[in-house]
Amino acid sequence: MAVQQSSLHDIYQQVKAIAYGIWRKRWYMLGTTWLVSLLGWALVATMPYKYEASAQIFVDTETILPTIAREMGINVDLMRKVEIVRRTVVTRANLEKIIRRSDYLDQLARTDKDLDALVGQLTRDIRIFSLDEGMFRIHYSIDDDRLSDRQRAEVAKRVVANLLAFFLERNTEDGRQKSDSAIEFIDQKIQEYAQKLSDAETSVAKFQQDNIEYLGSAGSFIQRLDSAKADLRKTTSLIAEAQVTHDTLEQQIKNVPATIREARSSRSGSRGGDQDPLQERIADLEKKLDQLRVLGLKDRHPDVVNVTRQIDALKRELQDKQDALAAELQGSADAGRNSNLTTETPNRLYEQLMLQIIQTRTELQTLKQRESDQRRTVAEMEEKAKRVPEIEAQESKLKRDYISLRQQYNEFVQQKQDLDLRADVEATDEAMSLRVVEEPITPQSPSGPPRLIFFAGVFVGSLIAGIGVALVLSQLRPVVITVDQLRAHFDLPILGNVTKSMSEDENRRRSIDLLSFAGGVMLLMIIFVSLLAFDIFGAPTVG
Repeated sequence: MAVQQSSLHDIYQQVKAIAYGIWRKRWYMLGTTWLVSLLGWALVATMPYKYEASAQIFVDTETILPTIAREMGINVDLMRKVEIVRRTVVTRANLEKIIRRSDYLDQLARTDKDLDALVGQLTRDIRIFSLDEGMFRIHYSIDDDRLSDRQRAEVAKRVVANLLAFFLERNTEDGRQKSDSAIEFIDQKIQEYAQKLSDAETSVAKFQQDNIEYLGSAGSFIQRLDSAKADLRKTTSLIAEAQVTHDTLEQQIKNVPATIREARSSRSGSRGGDQDPLQERIADLEKKLDQLRVLGLKDRHPDVVNVTRQIDALKRELQDKQDALAAELQGSADAGRNSNLTTETPNRLYEQLMLQIIQTRTELQTLKQRESDQRRTVAEMEEKAKRVPEIEAQESKLKRDYISLRQQYNEFVQQKQDLDLRADVEATDEAMSLRVVEEPITPQSPSGPPRLIFFAGVFVGSLIAGIGVALVLSQLRPVVITVDQLRAHFDLPILGNVTKSMSEDENRRRSIDLLSFAGGVMLLMIIFVSLLAFDIFGAPTVG
């Protein structure tokens, strides 16, 4: 507790020393306060009064026309249009029109440099901002000291009125031009994509024509290759079966004699009416050949070729048979004359087996020819099949590009329709309703600057500056005012202190000094209060 009291005592002594040092430099403090106050108050007093005007607009977009458009699936954003107008109304062209329409501003814009500076100032001072529920406010303030208070007030009202007129025009012509430009752009894109779509269709059709064997409608190329291989395997199997049949018949015919001997009387009475079986078979095959040709089949048709080969084979066999019989008859003339009771006759079983052998051989030749053709076809298709992935990939790419172009073309067409309808709705006067809620009026009194706050701030700042100057000077040349400070500065024994006795002249000079200081302070306060009263009661009015 004793330590805390000692600390508080030390702080008190330091504060006391600082306060005494400032008091000793009070005239520096008062002079600094006067200097800063007068300079600051003069600066504030020269600040021109600011005049501002404003107008308020209500935009009603909930009309029947946008509602109908939304029900049709067309999103008509009228607030976006108003927002665009709000952002673009403060353009250089419009600001130059405002300057030329105002006599006072026109007088200030004598040169191009002055005009640029004035346009920049208007851009900074004009504000158009949106409020809640479709409300917009146009605000403008001016503090140009080249104009009088009345002129500034009139300029503020005139600028807001011109901005309101620009806003109410709703920028219809410019909006329509933008819509026309957008429609023209969409039309150009539609034409471009229509040409690209036509070129893509032509490319796909030409590619399919050039590769019709790979991209035929009767299944894919790989499926047709598999079918050709299956046909080849089937033909090979038929050849194997026909070969087995032929070999079997060859084995059977070796054990069957070509002729048999029988009693002559057994064939009498009927010989003149018999016909050779080979001739009967040849006649049947010739009838079958005539029927095939009547059906319109050509000589190269497999069935015609097969029948023709069978007829030729039978004719050769018949000729061989007749030649062999003639030779036999020639060789056995004497034996025939010696034997009139028996005779050699053809064996019907032998003839049937021989006929089956001939048919089997013909079928084998036909199947082998077919197998050769099929093997060549499969080999060619297998060689071409190596190109199938590449061709299918190219076709997929062409179709994918075509589908993409068609989608983009349809999107542009849909956008064109939506844009036409949206432009028609936005360009219609009944699309939205604009109503002026607050008309701009000429301001009767300035809205700024806040001189009361500036005067008070300057006064408080001058006091702080005066105290700061006094504190700095007192620290540059410090003095000892207590015994404790003396003990702290000198390591010498202190016997005691003696109170100073002042004479009447010193007391009188001290009193005059205090009165003078108090007078200086009071005079400064009077000036401060006078400035506040003048700003409150003496502010200019426009009437």
